[in-house]
Amino acid sequence: MNTYQITVLPYDRILNADEGENLLHVLQQNSLAPDAPCGGNGKCGKCIVYINDRETLACQTVIRDNITVRIPAKSDMQILKHGTSVSVQPDGRDRYILAYDIGTTTVVCYLLDGISGEELAKESILNPQTAYGADVISRIEYVLKNHSSELQDCITHILASLAVKAAAKAGIPLSVITLACVVGNTAMHHLFLGIDPSPLTVPPYMPKVSNAMEIPAAPLLPIHPEGRIRILPNIAGFVGADTVACMVSVHFDQLDELTLIIDIGTNGEMVLGDRHRQIACSTAAGPAFEGARISCGMRGIPGAIDHVSVKNGEVCYHTIGNAEVRGLCGSGLLDLTAALLDTGFLSEAGLMQAPEYRISTSAVTLTQKDISEVQFAKSAIRSGIELLARRMQVSVGDIRKVYLAGAFGNYMNPVSACRIGMIPPVLLDRIETIGNAAGEGAKLCALNRREFAYSQFLAAKTEFLELASCPEFQDCYIDHLMFGEE
Repeated sequence: MNTYQITVLPYDRILNADEGENLLHVLQQNSLAPDAPCGGNGKCGKCIVYINDRETLACQTVIRDNITVRIPAKSDMQILKHGTSVSVQPDGRDRYILAYDIGTTTVVCYLLDGISGEELAKESILNPQTAYGADVISRIEYVLKNHSSELQDCITHILASLAVKAAAKAGIPLSVITLACVVGNTAMHHLFLGIDPSPLTVPPYMPKVSNAMEIPAAPLLPIHPEGRIRILPNIAGFVGADTVACMVSVHFDQLDELTLIIDIGTNGEMVLGDRHRQIACSTAAGPAFEGARISCGMRGIPGAIDHVSVKNGEVCYHTIGNAEVRGLCGSGLLDLTAALLDTGFLSEAGLMQAPEYRISTSAVTLTQKDISEVQFAKSAIRSGIELLARRMQVSVGDIRKVYLAGAFGNYMNPVSACRIGMIPPVLLDRIETIGNAAGEGAKLCALNRREFAYSQFLAAKTEFLELASCPEFQDCYIDHLMFGEE
């Protein structure tokens, strides 16, 4: 079998590959891959590379010769690092502490003073696992198909890299850090720990491991040789430790008012309750609001349309960094859909007056298929809210507070979310953003062992509503495919 050289620009790396190997797979193995939201199945058209200055898809390229590959630069993405949480007194057992939030799209690392609780440094990066798929199912399927530890190696490498940068910024050696706390959704939890994720792909979709853990840091993190890692518990297959961390951040079971927390991402995790009862669920919202499966969708980077409005009957838009328009990120997609409803270009049934809508003079368009993706996503989220309320035996109007957690919730316009019917309009004036609540919860559990124990208590007492098994889910989902402020 012949072996060929792949020169990768702009990294000036030379890779060896056997004849017949897939280019995307080779780049993935060397942590150089472009994003592949569909997992390399040739469906999303996003893993663009340039071979001899000709644009092509890495996942559709087979190695048959020596080639030079140029990978488009990844611009800085808006990564949400801040959040709102209750205050806690550090227990002072560890002088220096790390807290991580492993998101499906981004990873955030905080370095904390374990005595004062002060945040000494924070670092963030896109989750490199996006090269294996935009959603967790794509990544799990990759692991199961290839019997590979690549995704675990990928994330542990990034956690180490972020720790190195944070420690350098704070002027301390890694060896004095003695504790870390890690949260993430159930799939990220299993992939980080090297746990078999296959139970997440078949009914009843429950985690192989749910309980909280405190384990040796070696070999997962390069901190003190006797350092430990706290892992928060999972509630269900798609309601993970990150949701538990969100609940910890607001001390959810101590709230007097009926409150809804929503973290909208590839999966829309949500919890409804108060100090008497808590119920959680997950809705398969899909990655539309993170730019995947949208023809001109992209992440929140310079040039992405992040806000759209209607002024004097004209659709106006704003881009991140005021840069030349390149595409639509999630908040812009939400706003544009609402704007087209207001102008009458889009009907409440989801039908456009033309096959596509072109934004100004740019090449960015919104298609009928894109609108369908928005309908699927918004209906899934709305159905989750409605069915949680039914299980709680309350009306949606009884909800007194809505906390929006996560990046999309932080940047989206609640008015647009209500206009398209994703969030019930009656809740509009009760919405409050709380930023990266998962990261805040991780920090609390890192600083105080009682908060870590509290996370286990919260997870154990929170009921789980499996929407797929609800007889009324399908009818509810279909009812809410229509747009409008119902």
